[in-house]
Amino acid sequence: MKRNRLVMIGLSVFLLTQTAIPVCAAECPTIPTETSSYTSAIVPRMKYTARVATNLIIDSKGKATVTASVDGYKNITSKVSLSAELQRYKNGKWSNVTTFSDSDNSHRIRLYETYRVSKGYKYRVVVTSTAVHNGKSETQTITSSGKKY
Repeated sequence: MKRNRLVMIGLSVFLLTQTAIPVCAAECPTIPTETSSYTSAIVPRMKYTARVATNLIIDSKGKATVTASVDGYKNITSKVSLSAELQRYKNGKWSNVTTFSDSDNSHRIRLYETYRVSKGYKYRVVVTSTAVHNGKSETQTITSSGKKY
């Protein structure tokens, strides 16, 4: 009887130590109420591009918020550009709804755009980025996951 009790206490302690408990020193971050389809690519093999990311959020009224960013390497990348295509899935294929683009003579760029979408479709963002160093460029394309509205 005493042995069973010790085994049960031991197992309880073991299980409690295996449970992850979130701890915050100051203020815990809030969990977002909207779902998003965030996609990020970290590409160590690229010479001038450190990171390319995109995010698509569609609110309950059909306002799609497209964010995209390109981070090159400071003091290496001299120019970055990106093109973000908002696409809709219809009749078994993806088609372009609108395109947002920007460029800068810097090592990083951020894009934030909104667009009203139609209900009943799935949407995604395809980002094509270019980073330049001494006249040489490299291009990368990433695609967000689909978001139904």
